Amino acid sequence: MESIGNFRQIGGQTTVDGHRVRSGVVFRSAHLAGASDADLEALAALGIRTVFDFRNPADLAAEGPNRLPDNAQLVSLPMVDPANPSGVRLDVSSLSPEELEERFGNGKAHQWMKEASARSVSSPERSAQFGAFVRGVLAPGAVPALFNCSAGKDRTGWAASLLLLSLGVPEKQVVDHYLETNRYVEPGRYGDLLMPVATVHEDFFVEQMRVLADTWGSFDRYWVDALGLDDSHRQAVRALLLEAP
Repeated sequence: MESIGNFRQIGGQTTVDGHRVRSGVVFRSAHLAGASDADLEALAALGIRTVFDFRNPADLAAEGPNRLPDNAQLVSLPMVDPANPSGVRLDVSSLSPEELEERFGNGKAHQWMKEASARSVSSPERSAQFGAFVRGVLAPGAVPALFNCSAGKDRTGWAASLLLLSLGVPEKQVVDHYLETNRYVEPGRYGDLLMPVATVHEDFFVEQMRVLADTWGSFDRYWVDALGLDDSHRQAVRALLLEAP
């Protein structure tokens, strides 16, 4: 893609029961506000029918609305961090270099991102939205689908992870997919201080899984009690995204 960051698909992973995740069905990316005409043509060629946008009003004000390929439907699921409603973008832009060092130096940026990642799992509002996302992907005619947030790494990252986990993809492969985001970060753009905010780290995923286990005991209970989904949704995701063994 010319102007869409962190664009890639979910597909190619293998499950513990010998299936392979089907390619060409679900894609993920950063926002599409700056998508070029060539990018939109590429998305149309992929057959994208639905775009799920996890950005909130502050994100949209800063970046602009998504540009969509022809015949694609937009589904807005605006996700706000309950502990940081203004978002990191506004927080960073308002701080002096000294304030930035005070807030994010000495490992604080890494810890801040761990805590924010955990809230993607623990927040009831977020869980309801992730459940709505899964139901949206399963809606008739929804796929091929694309889902995005701002950078395509945190909100989008957990959405991708929960889909893969629901299919029975081992955590090692889920982490590998999650960490692919770092290939798309421009070196030197953020500096060492804010690099933990601009990238992803295995610690963030581990923290998400710790919160999930501590709160619900298992992914199966998270699926039901947090996302509001049931076994029929689980089987529908498998039918949609798994090839025959």
